[in-house]
Amino acid sequence: MHAVALLLALLCCTLRAVAAPEALDDDALAEVHGQDGVSLFLHLELDTSLNLGFKVDGRTTFAVLQGVGGTADLFGLTLDIGRRPDGLGTFIDVGLPAWVGFKDFGFRALGAQADPQTPITPATSYGQLLINGTANLTGHVYLWAAP
Repeated sequence: MHAVALLLALLCCTLRAVAAPEALDDDALAEVHGQDGVSLFLHLELDTSLNLGFKVDGRTTFAVLQGVGGTADLFGLTLDIGRRPDGLGTFIDVGLPAWVGFKDFGFRALGAQADPQTPITPATSYGQLLINGTANLTGHVYLWAAP
């Protein structure tokens, strides 16, 4: 009895609706309604270096960030689509994350040098930026194309 029920359940799970994709224009796509958009949650751990090369008058100089790393957490960033009040299209609604947290997030040394592999010493470093702490955010950022 249980084997038949399990087989029937597995069979139902494998059945799916098949339909051809349907192209939608912008107005039709704007009328599509789903749940509440997309919510993003992020846990990021970094441990690397970053070299940016600039060539000016035949001479290459590198902006070097050594010790790029730390931990960043972001909870509840939302993305949604809304219709502009003036009726001239849609906009992207970016809901600010409800909570962000950082632990030693940033870079340990910043330098400008000809060789990106040369270690940055305390005497040649322009400084460091490390962020620690948390924040609660509210609000939205609306993005739309210029008419």
